Amino acid sequence: MSDINIEGFSEAVPELKSDSRLVVLLGSPEGIKAPSKRLSKYAGVQKIRRGLFIISGYSSVHTTEIQTLERILFIKSREIPSVRTITDDIYFTRAFSIVAFSLKNPTAKQKKRIERLVRRSIGIRLRPGVILFPLLRSKEQKKISVSDDKKALLDSIRFKQLMSEMGANTFRWSRLRLVNPESSSQILKNIEQNLIKDLKAIETKIRVLKDLNQNPEVSMKQLKRKYTVLSGRFKETKIKWMLARKLWSFDAVKQLKRTYNLLIGTRRAIIERESSV
Repeated sequence: MSDINIEGFSEAVPELKSDSRLVVLLGSPEGIKAPSKRLSKYAGVQKIRRGLFIISGYSSVHTTEIQTLERILFIKSREIPSVRTITDDIYFTRAFSIVAFSLKNPTAKQKKRIERLVRRSIGIRLRPGVILFPLLRSKEQKKISVSDDKKALLDSIRFKQLMSEMGANTFRWSRLRLVNPESSSQILKNIEQNLIKDLKAIETKIRVLKDLNQNPEVSMKQLKRKYTVLSGRFKETKIKWMLARKLWSFDAVKQLKRTYNLLIGTRRAIIERESSV
């Protein structure tokens, strides 16, 4: 979670205008430090935080500086298309919001709180401190973002509010759309990376619990308590990623099933140990 400790915001964050671009640098094997420095020297370029810029009067000159980097460029959108709109490239025709945040010298507790808020949101992390949200029409937002148990996931407005309540510096841009169709593949890549990260964290804890079950000094009470917490964590993650089918047109069922099977296998092992006592 060390990626939460990020640079602060510049004092004044400009709004996006018709000739502006919101640029998110996703990185490269060589890093983004040098390209970021060169980019920041141009007129009209304002660095919001590491890897996040607003560029007024965007031109081919700016493209030259970042062409070797994985990046996503956004512009203002006038409309919020329906998620039911059928197109060959659903990300390029969608509208988004971005929340950027910074928390100076966060405590371990704050870092855990931030990670939990990200997991509970409908957003995906593009880079540390930059979260991308699908922007829905109000009726679709209410219908899609509420799970079967009526526990709503956090949209960009609520996520920003909770981050601000923690004392974080936050900023939100809304009604954004992609500049280039090829950016869709970058969004899909980040969705997959977010899913893998969420499930890997749970699977690591499952394996730890499985090992604890082999230790006779660990009581059944401890094992059951840890399993209950872990089961709740998986349920929370499952809610988000099952909704990803509608929110992001991304099917995570196969990956979720794998983690679920590991969880259930550990549960059975705990029950077998209890019955053998």
